[in-house]
Amino acid sequence: MDFDKRKIVGFFSVLVVLLGMYLYTIAPTVSLWDCGEFIACSHILGVPHPPGTPFFILIGRIFDILFPFGEVAKRINFLSALSTAIAGGFLYLIILKVVHRFTENRYKRLPLSTHLIAVFSAIGAGFAYSVWDTSVEAEVYATSILILALGLWLTLYWDEHRKESGDNNFLLLLIYLIFLSFGVHLLPLLLIPGILVFLLMTDWKVLKDPRLIGMAIVLILIGISTYLYLMIRAHANPAINEVNPTTISKLMDVILRKQYGPMKMLPRKTQIQTHLALVPAFFEQIRIFFKYFTWQFFPYPREATNLMLRWLSIIGTYVYVLMGLWGMFIHFRKDRKSFWLIFILYMLLSFGLVFYLNLKFSPSDPNPAHQGREVRERDYFWTAAFFFFMFYVSIGLYWIYGWLKERAPRYGWSGIALAVLIGILPAISNIKSHVNRRGNWIAHDYAYNLLRSPRPYSVLFTYGDNDTFPVWFLQQVKGYRKFDPVKKKGIKIGNFSLMNTQWYIKQMIWAGVPMDFASPFKGTQYEGKYLQERRMGKTNKDFQEWVIDHLYYLRGEDRSIIYLKDMAVRNIIVSSLGRKPALRDLLMPIDSFVSKYITEDFNPSINIYFSFPMEPGAARKYHKHLVMEGFAYRLVGRKGIDMMDKEKMWDLFQNEYHYSYIDNYGIYTAEAQNKVLNNHSLLLLLFGNKILYDFPTDEWKERKLYEAEKDTLRMLGTIFKRAFLMAKRSEMSVPIIRGLQKVYSILDETEEMVKLSDWLLSVNDTPLLHLFRGEMLLMVAKQEGRTEEAERVLKEAKEEFDDLLLNKEMEPFAYKGLFDVYSISNNREKMEEIADEMIGKPEVMGNLLSYLIRYDTAKAIFLLEHWKNRYPGDARIEMLLRKLKKGSGG
Repeated sequence: MDFDKRKIVGFFSVLVVLLGMYLYTIAPTVSLWDCGEFIACSHILGVPHPPGTPFFILIGRIFDILFPFGEVAKRINFLSALSTAIAGGFLYLIILKVVHRFTENRYKRLPLSTHLIAVFSAIGAGFAYSVWDTSVEAEVYATSILILALGLWLTLYWDEHRKESGDNNFLLLLIYLIFLSFGVHLLPLLLIPGILVFLLMTDWKVLKDPRLIGMAIVLILIGISTYLYLMIRAHANPAINEVNPTTISKLMDVILRKQYGPMKMLPRKTQIQTHLALVPAFFEQIRIFFKYFTWQFFPYPREATNLMLRWLSIIGTYVYVLMGLWGMFIHFRKDRKSFWLIFILYMLLSFGLVFYLNLKFSPSDPNPAHQGREVRERDYFWTAAFFFFMFYVSIGLYWIYGWLKERAPRYGWSGIALAVLIGILPAISNIKSHVNRRGNWIAHDYAYNLLRSPRPYSVLFTYGDNDTFPVWFLQQVKGYRKFDPVKKKGIKIGNFSLMNTQWYIKQMIWAGVPMDFASPFKGTQYEGKYLQERRMGKTNKDFQEWVIDHLYYLRGEDRSIIYLKDMAVRNIIVSSLGRKPALRDLLMPIDSFVSKYITEDFNPSINIYFSFPMEPGAARKYHKHLVMEGFAYRLVGRKGIDMMDKEKMWDLFQNEYHYSYIDNYGIYTAEAQNKVLNNHSLLLLLFGNKILYDFPTDEWKERKLYEAEKDTLRMLGTIFKRAFLMAKRSEMSVPIIRGLQKVYSILDETEEMVKLSDWLLSVNDTPLLHLFRGEMLLMVAKQEGRTEEAERVLKEAKEEFDDLLLNKEMEPFAYKGLFDVYSISNNREKMEEIADEMIGKPEVMGNLLSYLIRYDTAKAIFLLEHWKNRYPGDARIEMLLRKLKKGSGG
């Protein structure tokens, strides 16, 4: 076939468009979940979590060294962006090769129309939501897509050049590529079944070629040899060395993901808590795949949208699906060999993974009966399926173009216009979503703030990926607060999820965390078994390491299960006090342990912290001895409830913590980022309320504030404003707003409150803020007294509350606001009208009364008296009225 320059133009057109958009939306630094670990391991050549991904780490290190971006994280994020962009170029070439197979003369050049259809289909594949999302951060899925696309292209290229000299070299390259990719992800191995069927249908004799088979075995061994990297680096004990695979046996544990338990196909995880039968449970898992499929090309149902966009999204998704299914049918009719090659791969990438992964329900499943649930959305598992679905869409577009042109040549270009639309719609639909990480430093700031909280030379216990991996990134890549036991500096992370593994406990000891697992087991059956193995030459380890290797969990004195992580925490506490832990220390009830060791003179050699927010189990065990110091609780000897180092937290909030999200307010955040922001907001709220407790409103009405007190309150106002901007749950916003109201009430700066509400509305127009503004206007009106200005302000406040009546959630507060408007203007007739209206809405009345009983007893009594007049003889109302009047002194 003659060389076609248009292919070069098409390939680079796809690559440049995709790469340009990826670079615009690329994460500027570390992201949540596995990205922090992958970036840190690439930078220091560490050993990441199973299955280890050694080849990805090595490529990441190359990108780290060669590309001149300022942020190390951005260099390795770029690996993903470049991988998918190139994969898009190869998808364009694959489409052309398959369409060429449809034609009678395979040596004839394809028309420009086919190139355009292939270009825009490949671009649309790159802009599918999950594909784009994994292409702007350091994850393995983008690189896997590139290998899959390259593998398909090589297979088709080999078929084109069969019978030429050296044709089998392309097969050998393909075999090497597939098994080299074993060190990135297991997905490219799914190429093998389809390729085997293709070879059997095309030229089955190649499978009998002994020279080819021998070379293939050699190349397979060379390809998977990247896993030796894990053993080599494990022996060097890098700072991140998961599972410590120093032997072949441990290396196999990594490859087989033994740490996470066996992959069980039965029962389906959707059966366990729902008690569904096998077939319905599997159907629910297929629905999860289809749910994520509907996220790919349009905002709904992934995002909350207006009604019009919702219907456009539904119709648009059906258009893609029907076009793809039609493309499958056309492919089957036109060329069976390439059909089975790609179709088998697609089935494995989609429904095959549904069966193999055996996932729980989605976290966003609206059905409360669907339990248990995955810790996060798992759409990324099917990224390759969503990418290659656009291949079938392209075949559908090719048929539509041909059908239109057949009927009237001038209509053919409308088929090209459709292809353009199909290609660019996902870009338009997805740009304002989680795929756009531009300016998103949330994970980086969270890790920084978490690491900045403890005192120097501390162990900080964390609970999962998102409070660990970004911290590893900051320590290993940026060198911030790295642990140094000799100089007694830095922070050592103790991840509770990993502390149930023997290798992690040993690494904590090697890093210099005070622990002694030898002393508790001296004179026990453990020592007898150890000495026996030493005599028989079965071990050359010291006693402590041997004990840890054979320790899983123990039964406590109260018959509770003491896990390895719990033993480790107790061990650190006792060892840091300079004592040798006894076995009873590890087994006694937790209350007895706390009473024995965490006393008034508790002074450990290493500070012990738990990250905020705390895991419930840890909170129950030590909560009476924990002092909040920002994003970490320090274990102390004194006892108390909700203790807080206010002086330190003032300093952290005002001078140390990073809040880039507020400076770049409006960036898109998904559930994981929202959780981080909510944690920030909750921390600020807890601190603000603690400080406000020192400013009882009534006391400050009696005297003027000192300037220092005013400064404190203004700083507190800033803290509440930050808390509000970071809050992603409406139930948190209410107490934050109440805090702001109290701050400005004490300052007696009601007009400043109105200005504040106007500013907040300019950045986040929500019903809650309109309520806040209305309440601020009421306070201004109270101060103005019976003046024209007061009437104007009351009118403005009434307009805010009238608008809020249209919002069901705000309805009780809107009625309260109107009630207050008429109360201030002494319009009793209007107050009674409002009361009559609310009596007709019992649910609203109940919600409002529950609020007024706590915060405004006089108005609660007024409403209840009105209710009593309408419904005399209601014993509950009589009793509640007596209680309220007695409590208010009325």
